[in-house]
Amino acid sequence: MVKYAAIARGDAEVFIKFARSGYKEKIWDHAAGVVIVEEAGGVVTDAGGSPLDFRWGLYLKGLDRGIIACSGPILHDKIIGAVYASWDSSNL
Repeated sequence: MVKYAAIARGDAEVFIKFARSGYKEKIWDHAAGVVIVEEAGGVVTDAGGSPLDFRWGLYLKGLDRGIIACSGPILHDKIIGAVYASWDSSNL
């Protein structure tokens, strides 16, 4: 995904993806991008702050709500906090 490359290059600072309910994220849509962002000093996790787990075959399993990719750990922590605050206040 070109969005990951934009973060690694410094053209973007964050990419957030919340897919519709029931959608299964495919590993090939994210694996290379995660490596590129992390090698550039960025952070990629699910929306709960856990690393993406590519061990289970075609799909990412155990994904908490969505995917967050950031240019650095400080911004990532702030966005994870905002996601939790929003999620907790929405009564979903």
